[in-house]
Amino acid sequence: MLRASPCGFCSPRLASARKVGITAETLPLKGSTARSSRQRCPVTSNRSSAQQGTATAASRLGEKAQHYGVSLKPLHQDFGVLIEGLNLTKPLSTEHQQLLHELWREHLLLVFRAGYLDPGSQERVLRYFPHDADALNEGRFGNAYFQPRVPSNPVLAVRGHNVTLKEHEGVKEEALKKCQLGGNPFDESRLWHMDMSDLPTPCEVSAMYMVHPAEDGGDDTIFASTEKLFEDLDEATKKQILPLRTVNRKASEFQGFHMNWEGTRRLDEFEERLQQATEKGIVIEPPPNPFVIKDPDNAKPAILVSAQRVYHFEGMNRSDSVALLDKVLTHGTGDSDIYKHKWQPNDFAIWANRRLIHTASPAKGFSHTKDKMRLYHLVFLDSKKPILPAHEA
Repeated sequence: MLRASPCGFCSPRLASARKVGITAETLPLKGSTARSSRQRCPVTSNRSSAQQGTATAASRLGEKAQHYGVSLKPLHQDFGVLIEGLNLTKPLSTEHQQLLHELWREHLLLVFRAGYLDPGSQERVLRYFPHDADALNEGRFGNAYFQPRVPSNPVLAVRGHNVTLKEHEGVKEEALKKCQLGGNPFDESRLWHMDMSDLPTPCEVSAMYMVHPAEDGGDDTIFASTEKLFEDLDEATKKQILPLRTVNRKASEFQGFHMNWEGTRRLDEFEERLQQATEKGIVIEPPPNPFVIKDPDNAKPAILVSAQRVYHFEGMNRSDSVALLDKVLTHGTGDSDIYKHKWQPNDFAIWANRRLIHTASPAKGFSHTKDKMRLYHLVFLDSKKPILPAHEA
């Protein structure tokens, strides 16, 4: 979802992402060709057998999808597929539901380009993926602070900018005017983040359904894999960060920061302003979370982080924490590591929130130009599945 947060932890190479336009047609499906060799961390060597089977699993999934008449087009060499050939306006068979779940587990980011989907169809598709059914059925949403909601399907939060519609899926004009994402002077969505990553059980699934993209393409969403981010680190850094836990603070304490679009941290005088906020008192949101987690379903370690939340690593001062996190994020968010999604009307993106970080496009034009409308549905699917520290899992 694009709700990110203000923070100084941001890749200094992210600005180059504006030039990246990876296309599916130029890439093989994940697992269909040999991947470059990488060093393995001895501490996490027990995942090697799972990694050796990645190519086979992806190839088998591709064959299974073809058998069910589903077309897969790769979005990036490490993650992401565009899915075509499914009629999402009708309930899917059990076999197709299982296929989608397997594709999500393997490819992390699924993009459906199947035309208009009514709110009921969107929710039905989302329920095929891991979620807390009790919370969903009872209307307890972890992102309930996002307003307005679609009346018929309140799991769908309505977000956007400069919305000029009189009505949308039962949401009236006055409410649509209040669905702004972020706000001036700080546009929160342009920083690397996961959704709700500071909670004990962050959502496993995040999703966006694009109703009306910005006409100039200034609302592209950029993704990077935190599994690959960890995998490609040098051995010494892997060992250093495996046991670390993040101490998080409330994002509201960062209000009033201004964007520095070309800066290393993309903030003006971040540390100075943070110190001013600190003098007013820090509100920590316990408990600390592991920085590196492991998914028991695939045994791969992944970084768990939202840039706006992390104040420091437990047992480290802020200065050393900033340097380490900058090193980790910079390493894994270069041009070859990212996928930039160029939204089209009715695109439906569903991704593995605990294994991908995302950010809005660095393009300046979108949120600072009053006549460009953007409108979408945003979902964080609450989860009961705990996060497992990689060094203990």
